[in-house]
Amino acid sequence: MSKNKILCFGTINPDLIYFIESIPKPGGDIRSKDYQVRVGGTAINCAEKIVEWGFDAEIRGNSIGEDSLGSYVLEYADSSNIFTGNVLRRKINTPTCSILIDETGERTIISSGYSNLEWSNFQNLESFDSLIIDRYSIKFIGDQLKNIKSENPNLFILQAGFETEINYVIDFLVVSKDEITVQKTEELIDSGLVKNILLTSSNLPARLISQEGAIEIVPPDFKTINANGAGDTTAAYIGAFGTDDLLNTIKEACAAGAIVAGTTDFPDLEKIKDIAKLVEVKPR
Repeated sequence: MSKNKILCFGTINPDLIYFIESIPKPGGDIRSKDYQVRVGGTAINCAEKIVEWGFDAEIRGNSIGEDSLGSYVLEYADSSNIFTGNVLRRKINTPTCSILIDETGERTIISSGYSNLEWSNFQNLESFDSLIIDRYSIKFIGDQLKNIKSENPNLFILQAGFETEINYVIDFLVVSKDEITVQKTEELIDSGLVKNILLTSSNLPARLISQEGAIEIVPPDFKTINANGAGDTTAAYIGAFGTDDLLNTIKEACAAGAIVAGTTDFPDLEKIKDIAKLVEVKPR
């Protein structure tokens, strides 16, 4: 079943994206072939896709500054019909994320200015169908997560990425194979803290792990142009469409991520469903 109203909780920042040939050696000097400045952070990356797919989305997360970058972020979100009424603004420098993308599409990320920020709370969760949280925010708001599922049993909770130990209950974890070991995924599933885990990779098949076993998800063979935002898109799709039709949702979520990573197209629903037909599912 689709989720009509989704709260996207996590990092909120402008992205400073640089396209380079390769990462320099220590002390090296490089020139970027091109660059982009855009609004980013997992909260907005997910919310903008969700709104385009026809659902209501709100962002919450770290505080942003009462500066020009903070205004840039909020103006973009507001123009994208993302609700921002609970975003905190303070007399601080808005945090930024510098992203170096090499010729293979792989990213090196430098996050700046997150150490002393305030974070939104989880008030009014009963008005949401789905909650998406990102890995970067967990160390700041982890204590607030411990009772969310018991207090909101009908809320679908998805986490994008893994960085800090999970000691709270969630329905779904979308995580890069670089961030977690297979042994750790099995421990999380066996503990009952996580129902389903999707292990993703930019150049290998994805793997869906649950108490029922594991299956391999093989997306179409797109050359990765720019992996920035692909994982967030996959997470956003699952957060928006839920897991009632699990295999179909995962195929379409992987297709959405592949479109972002391998093309310059927006992953609209028609494209997603077309590309999902090319996604293979293989029991392990």
